[in-house]
Amino acid sequence: MGLEWFRYYTAWNTFANKKRYDVPTTPWKMLRVNPLDVEFFSVISMKWGLGRVRGGEWDDKSNLTLLSEIAAYSGFRQRFEDGADWEETDYYEMAKDRINEHGEYRGSESIEEFEQTNCHEIDELFENIRQEGFRPNKGTVYTNPEDADYIHDLEPMVLIGRSGEIYWTEGFHRLVIAQLLGVEEIPVYVLRRHDEWQRIREKIHTTPISNLSSRIKAHIDHPDIENALF
Repeated sequence: MGLEWFRYYTAWNTFANKKRYDVPTTPWKMLRVNPLDVEFFSVISMKWGLGRVRGGEWDDKSNLTLLSEIAAYSGFRQRFEDGADWEETDYYEMAKDRINEHGEYRGSESIEEFEQTNCHEIDELFENIRQEGFRPNKGTVYTNPEDADYIHDLEPMVLIGRSGEIYWTEGFHRLVIAQLLGVEEIPVYVLRRHDEWQRIREKIHTTPISNLSSRIKAHIDHPDIENALF
């Protein structure tokens, strides 16, 4: 799916949400999220664009993966905290297994190619964020055209579960590097919200704060509530 189709479905979500809700989401509005607050990761299809509201059990813990259990997470820590060579990391071993099993991984058909391209790019990304901070892709003018070769066109993406829990779904490498460097806030798009969370947003929007239950009031400082308040 190309970026144009992604934009098309995002526009459709914008239209549909305005019809359904008193406080429709603004899909292209970025939230500011503390990466250290994110513990879980889930892969959700990007087919339907940003800002989709859906119920179901997709946010159940059984459908999520702890970041700490992913080879890239432990591998990045081994590389950037322990100073290990890439060949000594879980990430490298995982990539080697994927290449042996499927013939390629992340565009590389050999582990040597993977190390020369992907691992080198991760080293550069880590150093860029360490020296310059976390720079949003939107509106960024990179000092060297080669800097943008491995960077997505969009910001990292998150999912928001029924009680406001934030789960990562796109931009995993940048999330982990931001965590390792102690970056306190990064911009993200919301790929999907649970419909129960959307109802909480609606409740906060339509009810005076003094009349909110303690359970609902606890979400007032949530990064996804800011544009839901008068």
